[in-house]
Amino acid sequence: MTGVYTGSINNASLEILVKRLGEPENVLMVSLGSPMGKTLDLQKGFWEYIRSYMNNGPWFDKNGKHSDSDEFIKSQLSSNIRHSDFLGYWKKTITDKKLKSGDSNFLTASDAFMFVGHLVFYPTNAIQDFTYDYVKRKTRKLWPEIVTERLKPDGPTSRLIDLERERGLPV
Repeated sequence: MTGVYTGSINNASLEILVKRLGEPENVLMVSLGSPMGKTLDLQKGFWEYIRSYMNNGPWFDKNGKHSDSDEFIKSQLSSNIRHSDFLGYWKKTITDKKLKSGDSNFLTASDAFMFVGHLVFYPTNAIQDFTYDYVKRKTRKLWPEIVTERLKPDGPTSRLIDLERERGLPV
């Protein structure tokens, strides 16, 4: 977009309109994008991920096509490091560099900076991880059955639009 007074605007918004089941007049606008990096390319990529998930199901390959195996998904999830694990990751990285280099100077300024930074923020990250786990466990019991049914590993047994039709609700 380009504005007369603003010049070029290089960000994009990705939002969806959500309607409550059985109450179509009760709507909510939800922003799907991350709070930073709202470039058009990033938002299009995120939308393509959501579209692929909705069209092809929870299991897909690296090209976004449906797959009968969850191998690709598991490989992506295995790379997710918790915030409190960063300190251990950098410690292992430095140890590996030390073993590979022998007696030569192996420690770079960025290694030292990252290790000290993660050491300083470790208590905050540990509290954040603990809080996230606690809240996730606590709130899952509060979800309605219609939501928990959709969280099953093999997917839901019914579609929301079919439930609305069964109840005679406007779609």
